[in-house]
Amino acid sequence: MYGRTAGSVAGFTYSKGLKNSGITWTSATLEKWLSDPDMMYPDNNMSFSVPRAEERRDLIAFLKQQSGAN
Repeated sequence: MYGRTAGSVAGFTYSKGLKNSGITWTSATLEKWLSDPDMMYPDNNMSFSVPRAEERRDLIAFLKQQSGAN
């Protein structure tokens, strides 16, 4: 998902706000999203967050690696 536009995968039901957000998943946007999805987009279907900064960094690094981004 790293580097992809939010809400762009066919077959998944995204909230209107996220689908129409136009954001691209980068380290910065994922950091905001994973720390508090409701703060970034109040009308979303995400029901969890990753409160620990170290865990967010690790998760973002994993997603980035899986995408092939450097």
